[in-house]
Amino acid sequence: MAGSAFDMNRAEETAQSPKRLAIVDAATKLFLSQGFGAVSVDAIAAKAQVSKPTVYSHFENKEALFSGVMTGVCERAGGQEACPLANEEAARYMPMNELLQKTGEHVLGVITSPEAIEIFRVVIGEAERFPQLGRNFFEFGPASILEMIGGYISKKSNSGELVVDDPAKAAHYLVGMMVFPVQMGLACGARDPVSKDEISEIVADALKTFMKIYAPR
Repeated sequence: MAGSAFDMNRAEETAQSPKRLAIVDAATKLFLSQGFGAVSVDAIAAKAQVSKPTVYSHFENKEALFSGVMTGVCERAGGQEACPLANEEAARYMPMNELLQKTGEHVLGVITSPEAIEIFRVVIGEAERFPQLGRNFFEFGPASILEMIGGYISKKSNSGELVVDDPAKAAHYLVGMMVFPVQMGLACGARDPVSKDEISEIVADALKTFMKIYAPR
């Protein structure tokens, strides 16, 4: 156990090292302004004022660096609070509707942040030329959210609080009802930024529809 704790502490120190943070900051600015394909590791190293080997000492390749950028964007958009559903105590004791409402607000707040929308645009624009980039983005964001919510729905179905034959499909419905009203419009520049009040309303409306379908009769 002592070795595991030591390894975790080393990993955390590495993640917070000034050079790593400088690399991620430089990559974020370059990726968002120029796209993924147009940016070289040399350019990132120069902007971060580190050597190219230093970049590779922190990130295996450019795709891994982009994943680091996505992590930073989500952390900044989410603030200090973790996703409520990822909190074991909250997931166990908080009333289902309240937990799903808070989780939906957190998720929607993250993915509609200006930086997250810019990341989404970069991925969509580069996915054909760099398919691994698209796969990484999907696994990092949508897939992890759907898995987390689907797992919770499955537990609530097993306990009788919901009646769900396919928890994964139900999670897709719920997340889709939250995301669709705003993400595409923001990505296309077809609407104004979303407010916290609007996010709360969108999530509440989605949950009302969700409960009409899956609440016990």
